[in-house]
Amino acid sequence: MITLSDIQHDALVEIFNISIGRAAAAMSSIVNEEITLAVPSFRFMTIGEAADALCTGEGRRICGVTQTYNGTFDAEAILMFPEERSLEIVRMMVGESFPLNELSELEQEAMSEIGNIILNACIGTIANIIGGKFTSTLPAFRLGTSREILHADEKSADDFVLFIYIDFIMAKREIHGYVAFLMNIPSIAGLLESVDRFIGKIPQ
Repeated sequence: MITLSDIQHDALVEIFNISIGRAAAAMSSIVNEEITLAVPSFRFMTIGEAADALCTGEGRRICGVTQTYNGTFDAEAILMFPEERSLEIVRMMVGESFPLNELSELEQEAMSEIGNIILNACIGTIANIIGGKFTSTLPAFRLGTSREILHADEKSADDFVLFIYIDFIMAKREIHGYVAFLMNIPSIAGLLESVDRFIGKIPQ
C-alpha cells in the first residue's frame, strides 16, 4: 500500500486541479462552450483494485486513450470512460447537430484528441511544477474490459495505479471519467520525490 503524508496528498490535489483546469480551458476553446473539469478524489491502488473500480457490470466495456511517458518518472497514462458515455464525449467535441449514426466513425479520432489534451495537461503541469522532463508516445485508442484496458493480467504485483476521478461538466451534462497512471514502485518513488521537492519550494 502506498501511504502519503497529508502535505503530499494536498500537493498532489493542487497539481491535479491545476492540470485539469488547463485541460478544461483547452477543450472549451475547441467546442466554443465552457467545460468544467474537477478532480473530486484520487488514490493509489493495485491494478486489480482499479479494474474492479471500473467494472460495475459483467462484460462492461471501457473506452480508453493511452500514452506512455518516460522521464523524471515513467508511467502509462490512460484516460477512461464507460463505453456507453464515450459517444456523449464525442458529441461534446463535434456538436449537437452531428448525425448520431456518424458519431461512432469519429469516436476514435475525437477520443484520442481528448485524451491527448487531458493526459498531456496532467503530465505537462507536473513537469512544469516539479521541473521534470518527459517524452511521450502518440495517443492510442483502446476499447475493452477494465482488466484489458489496464493490462491487469500482464502486470506484476509490484505495479500500482494512481487512480484519479474526473468530473466533466458541460451545460446540463455531467460525465464521470477516470485517469489512471500505471506505475511501478521506482516510478512512484520518483513521483513522490518530485512532490517533496515541490513542497520544499512552498513558503511555510
